[in-house]
Amino acid sequence: MAFLLILTLFGAYDQGSTIIMPPFRHSLGFYRASKFYIDLYLGDEFSIVNPQGLTGSKMEEEDDPATSSDDHILTLFGVNSGTGQILYNVKLTTLKVYGKPGSGNGEFNSPYDIAANPQGEVYVADAGNNRIVKLKYAKSLLSFDRNITDSFNYPMGVALDSRRNLYVADTRNNRIVVYDSTGTYRYSWTRDLSEPTSISVIDKDDIYNYYKEDYLIVIDSDNKRIQKFNLSGQLLAFVHSRMIGLSNAKFMYSAIDYNGNVFVTDMINNQIHKFDRFLNYIISVGRQGTGRVEFVAPGGIFIWKRFGQIFITDQAGGQYYWLATDGFFIGCFPSRLTDAQPQTTI
Repeated sequence: MAFLLILTLFGAYDQGSTIIMPPFRHSLGFYRASKFYIDLYLGDEFSIVNPQGLTGSKMEEEDDPATSSDDHILTLFGVNSGTGQILYNVKLTTLKVYGKPGSGNGEFNSPYDIAANPQGEVYVADAGNNRIVKLKYAKSLLSFDRNITDSFNYPMGVALDSRRNLYVADTRNNRIVVYDSTGTYRYSWTRDLSEPTSISVIDKDDIYNYYKEDYLIVIDSDNKRIQKFNLSGQLLAFVHSRMIGLSNAKFMYSAIDYNGNVFVTDMINNQIHKFDRFLNYIISVGRQGTGRVEFVAPGGIFIWKRFGQIFITDQAGGQYYWLATDGFFIGCFPSRLTDAQPQTTI
């Protein structure tokens, strides 16, 4: 039997299959962390105020190498910028909060992006304090490690590659800065940038990188442009919101999947935009609301490339989906098989 998958890139809103609900046996039907559930864990004193960056990892100290059954259980870190706090989970049992407003150690002023790795290193773009804060996750707790200050001017973006190199979007200095795993400055560049606000990275040494390519994805130009650079700062491709038919947009954060596809949150259009690894536009999903594949000003986004788990934060809380194919089921043609037409097309 021959099959043809008809992919739809444009048309009326449909939830489609770009991101799908996790199987019930995996999630017990829960995919949204609403205010109700956050209050249940943290109490009424915690409020979601201006949620921003989101990251996660499978922590080495919590991994049981004797089994793969726990490999999908991740530690996620989300920035609650309005309260100067980091919200994180401990396995599937506890939610915890780290930080408070201020400028001291363990304090934040308008934090935005966040990055983490399996070794428990966590970096926060503490924009209002003009610094990058390094935290350490160990024994189920976040703790202060040190501050990185390098004449930053409102740095809003951070990313880590698999070699533990740190990439910083130094927004008002109009530059990308790169540090090695010890925090030592390596290099920076300013060309082809216009106030970069967020950054994501994939490198050839990442075991969950199908094409084994190195590149950075940078959002800049008043949150309306997405650019692709190699790790030395050479511009490889770009796409502006107007180029995909949007009269207005606010691209917030990006995430890269196993196949190099780029997913970008759009706070104004309440959507997730998907591009291939060359920044060719593929599809947009979502609309305003609190239902399935609906968002209220989405911001942070994180993809666990190994299993295609995707996590998204918005003003209503957080959501959890799986990545799938970019298609919509239209029908089978013909609907009934005969001797003259023994095959169908889907």
